Amino acid sequence: MRINCEVQVSNRKLPSLSLNNKRGGTRSSLGIGRPPASKADVSNLFIHLCTAQNKQGTKYKVGGNIEAVFTKFVSEGKFTIRFKTPEHDLCVKADPILAKSFLHILKLGIQNKDIENLHLSSLAPVKQSQVEKPKTKLVISSKQEYPITTAFPYTLENLRVNSVELNRVENRMCKLRKLQILHLGDNLIRELPDALGQMKCLSELHLPSNALTRISPHLFSGPLCHTLHLLDLSDNKIELLPHTLGQLHTLTYLKLDKNLLTNLPVSLGKLTKLRSLSASNNKLVDLPATASHLQLDTLDVYGNPFSATLGVVDSGTLEEVPSLRELLAVSCIERGLRPTAAEIPATLVTYLGSWLKCPCGKICFESHILAHIQLDLKRVSLSITLADPFHTSVPALATLCSRKCKEKLCKR
Repeated sequence: MRINCEVQVSNRKLPSLSLNNKRGGTRSSLGIGRPPASKADVSNLFIHLCTAQNKQGTKYKVGGNIEAVFTKFVSEGKFTIRFKTPEHDLCVKADPILAKSFLHILKLGIQNKDIENLHLSSLAPVKQSQVEKPKTKLVISSKQEYPITTAFPYTLENLRVNSVELNRVENRMCKLRKLQILHLGDNLIRELPDALGQMKCLSELHLPSNALTRISPHLFSGPLCHTLHLLDLSDNKIELLPHTLGQLHTLTYLKLDKNLLTNLPVSLGKLTKLRSLSASNNKLVDLPATASHLQLDTLDVYGNPFSATLGVVDSGTLEEVPSLRELLAVSCIERGLRPTAAEIPATLVTYLGSWLKCPCGKICFESHILAHIQLDLKRVSLSITLADPFHTSVPALATLCSRKCKEKLCKR
């Protein structure tokens, strides 16, 4: 058993000699094993510590030589092994799963149980790659560089795979728990797996110049909605974006240029952190009126027709008396309640996420009227890029809560 980790060696004798005992942790390879052909007994077990400066390593006897093992923070991958001779403490920081596996084998070794069948190290010197600093960034720009038989380093925080004709996002990418930036530009990706939405650290997702035609609504319903700051879907073939786009609460930059979009989801107005939106060279006939709730620094909608005719689009969904479900849902949203699927049925959680807002500020669900009204983009963004910079008003699809709002807004 051998793990890559960070180890701080603390000599307990030094303080009594008035010597400095404060040394930072060092990237190390920590093994537990026995010499080849030796008897499978605890008396032949050693902990083997190797570093870049000492690849041969230092061996610490296990049998009768471990004073204590401190595991209070093992859930964070931290533990300390205290030896009697020499008077050293090994303060270890590793992947939590590897740390627990190492301690499990150490425990069985100390108890002298089934040592012959334990997965032990041969105590041989380590390679340079085993004690190098963990790789956090990987750039792949050709097919020859793409790892097929080897895994991606689990420590990656930034992965860029560009121009290699990749046709899908592999599941092993979605399992990189520390990944913050994923750039897969200029490939042949047609769809995105729902597993991508389960990544808990991803803050930037770049997918320009691919072959995407649709985005699954489930993609924006997982942990990704709390971490994503930048989403680049430019230069694809996307015709429709899901309503769940509005669940990306931390989204700051959204790039949708050069697609086949005819409209944007009405949930766009829920992206309160959004500061930059570019959707140039699409087929947009309107914008959602909820965009009036945004406070953008830059807005680029150049090269869109904006050809929608002003007036009522659909007046058949307005109820004189809203349903009890809608009344309760409105109350939940207004009070800031966000129940989860553990508290209420999952279908109701989805329903609560589909709320819309009338320009008057009232929340509504299925009881509403759809109408095209004028939207002055000067109210939306400080900087605007349009085909005609002197005409900044475009048709906007509004969700109206009542006939009174319809009469008021359609007369403008």
